[in-house]
Amino acid sequence: MCGHELERWNLHSGTSIPSYACGPNSGFKGKAETGSVYAIEPFNTTGKTGMIENIQPTGSSNILRVTGDVSIRKALSKGKLKPLGATMARYIEERYHTLPFASRWAYPLLEKPFPTEDAESLQKKWKAMIKKLTAIRFLEVYEALRDVDGGNVGQFEHTVIVTEGGPEVLTVL
Repeated sequence: MCGHELERWNLHSGTSIPSYACGPNSGFKGKAETGSVYAIEPFNTTGKTGMIENIQPTGSSNILRVTGDVSIRKALSKGKLKPLGATMARYIEERYHTLPFASRWAYPLLEKPFPTEDAESLQKKWKAMIKKLTAIRFLEVYEALRDVDGGNVGQFEHTVIVTEGGPEVLTVL
């Protein structure tokens, strides 16, 4: 079983088009315009139904993203963030901007202000910080996927740009 989503950005206007699901009666039916960039996200599952559902993320594979909607300076001045939280938010924002990232990639940033803390203490601090940054909508958490009948789901993305000479795949596997 497989599926995919397709999202398009136009480089000239900066506009995006919503995601499209595939299937017999759905999917992208438009024209691929020159100068557009497409994110094609295939999904595969070992499940029998192919029906995918969102589940609450857990563990170190959580995927996060800076929303870009919250000013660290304003959150700090309004008391929504403490100085350490603001520093960590800056570290994350400088490194990832608004691109998605895994918790396990960013977690080592916490070692900067706490170089002598043990792993258990760092993990508690990390969870509390993510909870706070999510609560003030600085970060958003992407939910994990699973097949409704318990199958494993795998997903990856290809980025394609449409040029005068045709589509070019920009990603490398």
